[in-house]
Amino acid sequence: MRKIAVILMMISASVTAWGVPNEGSPKIVVGITIDHLRADYITRFWDTFQNDGFKRIFTDGAVFENARADIHNIKTETLIPSIYTGTYPSVHGIIGEKWYKPINEQEVQAVVDDYYLTMGSDSKEGNVSARQLKVFTIGDVLKQQSGFRSKVYSVALNASASALSAGHSADGAFWFDKTNGNMITSSYYADQFPEWIMDFNSKNMAADYLGREWDLMLPKNDYNKGFPDAYLLEEGFWERWNTFPYDLKKIGENQEYPLEILKASPFGNSLIRDFSVQLIEKENLGVDEWPDMLNLTFSMLDYANKWYNPSSVEMHEMMLRIDREIASLLRYMDNKFGKDNYLVILTSASTTGYPVRVLKEELNFNADNFNPQSAMALLRSYLNILYGVGDWIESYNEEMLYLNHRLIDSKQKPLNEMRNKAASFLNQFSGVKSALPAHLIETGNLNNPRFKKIENSYSVQRSGDVMLLLEEGWYPTFRYHKVDYSTENRIPLAFYGMYVKNGKHSTQTEVVDIVPTICKILGIYPPDDAMGKVLNEVSW
Repeated sequence: MRKIAVILMMISASVTAWGVPNEGSPKIVVGITIDHLRADYITRFWDTFQNDGFKRIFTDGAVFENARADIHNIKTETLIPSIYTGTYPSVHGIIGEKWYKPINEQEVQAVVDDYYLTMGSDSKEGNVSARQLKVFTIGDVLKQQSGFRSKVYSVALNASASALSAGHSADGAFWFDKTNGNMITSSYYADQFPEWIMDFNSKNMAADYLGREWDLMLPKNDYNKGFPDAYLLEEGFWERWNTFPYDLKKIGENQEYPLEILKASPFGNSLIRDFSVQLIEKENLGVDEWPDMLNLTFSMLDYANKWYNPSSVEMHEMMLRIDREIASLLRYMDNKFGKDNYLVILTSASTTGYPVRVLKEELNFNADNFNPQSAMALLRSYLNILYGVGDWIESYNEEMLYLNHRLIDSKQKPLNEMRNKAASFLNQFSGVKSALPAHLIETGNLNNPRFKKIENSYSVQRSGDVMLLLEEGWYPTFRYHKVDYSTENRIPLAFYGMYVKNGKHSTQTEVVDIVPTICKILGIYPPDDAMGKVLNEVSW
């Protein structure tokens, strides 16, 4: 009943005319996103890939070599919904992993939602929903315009990738429970946990994968695309292990939940592939005239990414392993649906850059760390001098400054003036490219290409009073924890399969162009808020 109520609520809010999927539509659309995937990985590691994985998609598909994600804060939580809604965070509302809500003085999580409960486990790893996503995904409109005959599913290691690619009305969204190795979901998506997944979990595949040694697949001399193994500036797992082979079970002992290490190894992706094949079989995807959709996210070292760099042997090895998972999946779909009866879209779920030490010592680049805690301490002192002693700063999160609106109102201080003063002060810090006050962004008159990331990402109800852009090579660094941060906006993008014309295209393309293009192939209308253009080069 809950799911029906959500669907009816979403339909009543929609003014889009209903379309009907083409009779000759692909049996299934498979969205493949890979976290921390840089565009240059495809070309750099090309000659070490096998023939039927990345090479197959990027040789026989429509490849866009100048695709970009112009987002202020590039991470899975912001890029995944941009891919599947065809809008930027300014519209879909997911501006980060979390944000501050001044009206009730609380942090809001992008997907964590304790109103809904875990299904498939006793943990809280499934207390998740897509309620913070303000708009429809392509999966939502596909279900609507097919009269709810099309099926939509998502699978990932992390809840955020799965929930935000699934959208609101998906038939299922599943992810990995790090506490016990199960594949789980949320009561937001299901009233009853599928029995076939119980059977899948009973095999304890995660524990089996954890017992495997992670070693190189190719001769060591073939890993010559970057720095050598045991590179001096490479911290490695827990700043301790940085040389193949890796004993995952031993490394996992350093975590509260040892099975979590699978998310930073190639075997987590093997689990996702195994589960996805089972899902297609058990849920009967692609068996009728109504196109179905399955969105998969593979992980590239996940949280361990911060201990390595884009030219590490570990990153090369992960790409080789993911290449084989994709090849295996394509072979399965060839046999299941027929080689020309499905559509694949491959792109990044997030990107990554080189660490500061590598940029400084290998590239002689003016890179460094930006310390938000020190900057906020100095800004507090400055505001106290200008406006009197008070706790004027409420929060700093993901390069956004939130002022204390209640205190400002009670003291009758000018909000926009304080925003201007704070932005001007922060603009003096090394590493800050620009600090922009919210009211200036809201007017929409910035008229400067370098602020496009800000305009695409600013959400009136959720973003801070001041938004910061950092200079290339500068990273926010906190005293007690590391953050997932990237300024790499270029992403790989390829379409492969039914109706796709192979070819390479250098025209500038945005991540929001993906949804309208898929919708054209399917013969359905895109979500109302989708702002991208149709890439006519893709299909016949």
